[in-house]
Amino acid sequence: MTAAADAGADVIVVGAGSSGCVVAERLSREPERKVIVLEAGAGAPSASSLRLDRLPIGVGSDRVVHYPSQQGFDLPRGRGLGGSSAVNGGYFVRWHRADFDGWSPQMWPMSAIEEAYDHLDGGSPGGGVMNVSLFADDELHSYAHAFEKYWQKQTFDTGTSPWPDVGIVRVRSNRDGWSRHSAAGLLEKARARPNVRVLTHSQVVGLRRAGGRVNGVVVGEQVLSADEVILCAGTLGTAELLARSEVVEIEGVEVWEHREQLVRFTASGGRPEPARALLQSVLHTADGVEVRCYNDDFAQFIDGLPPSSPAFGVALMHPELSGSMSWDPVARLRVDLGEMSSEDEHKIRRCAEQVVSMLGGDDFETLVQPGSPRIEPVIRTSQHAWGTMPMGVRTDWLGGVGEMPGLRIVDASILPTAGSSGPHATVMMVAWQIAESIA
Repeated sequence: MTAAADAGADVIVVGAGSSGCVVAERLSREPERKVIVLEAGAGAPSASSLRLDRLPIGVGSDRVVHYPSQQGFDLPRGRGLGGSSAVNGGYFVRWHRADFDGWSPQMWPMSAIEEAYDHLDGGSPGGGVMNVSLFADDELHSYAHAFEKYWQKQTFDTGTSPWPDVGIVRVRSNRDGWSRHSAAGLLEKARARPNVRVLTHSQVVGLRRAGGRVNGVVVGEQVLSADEVILCAGTLGTAELLARSEVVEIEGVEVWEHREQLVRFTASGGRPEPARALLQSVLHTADGVEVRCYNDDFAQFIDGLPPSSPAFGVALMHPELSGSMSWDPVARLRVDLGEMSSEDEHKIRRCAEQVVSMLGGDDFETLVQPGSPRIEPVIRTSQHAWGTMPMGVRTDWLGGVGEMPGLRIVDASILPTAGSSGPHATVMMVAWQIAESIA
């Protein structure tokens, strides 16, 4: 670390997760630009941790950090090279085109958005730098087969286009066979370049300021200087660093989440067939709900989680109300997911009741024990925090923090609208387009 610190840098990227890996790889293509990447966690994920039938987010995992919520359950986030791309379910689905309404047409024309997505997921054929592919018919778990069959009878079409829409959405996954293809692979290219330093186990504890601008970061007792600092630490990690550094006020700042209600059931004849991936098919409704066909009990994927039962999820993708965040030097970051509006509560409940009906119908007759489907009373979260520093409001349309020159944010913090799909692919798309624009 000392050699990198002495050399200084043009850019310091804080966080080597999904967005940080993209930003560092793209910016370091310019041989004259010195880039330092700082990651608080460990190095590249092991092959065993990348298996799609494992989610290495349990207590004690070195691939995750847990943030507490006011609602009483933890919010895990990826840690180490690859970040959440190395620990999530391998779901790499674009937002709907309409989700970009309200984004700056000058900075974010649809042509640029599509080109950035294509770079990552390969467009219709698949591939791209994230090696994305559609789950094929013969790869589907029996639950996913029955799920799609039921919704097809309800007149929903099955979409296989890279651009999802209302209807059944066959999941596109960042994977190598039955293993996640994490963003850490992008850094493998970058770190071979002489202008790049990738430093793991390097927790940034503060931002350094001088002359009215951010000009470096504090790591332990060392200060690393740079012309620009780009925060890619994830919505919660970035908020914590901003608050600790007293650079940007976060007290009461809005935070958005995809709240989710689970419908649990008992498998007929005991445990279902082993699931090789958690999520292979979802339904997108016209009123902004994503129904998720999880292929087993979460305990089968997460070490240390008490066994329960298989579950399907009903997630609110366009919530009416936000939560909030606050900072206490002792209690650290505090996340309150907030309340749901009565309309949203009704929407999610109505959809959950339809899932109960589905599980009790003919398509699941041999898979589900009669009378067992039940709606969990607690509404949890999808672990998709976003929107604390939205573009066009608290940052410019390339993530620049106008009130603090030298500082840019490129992660889910800056998403200015909700999306109809999970945010992973879109966060990486935003990172690629911003890096391409500022390179």
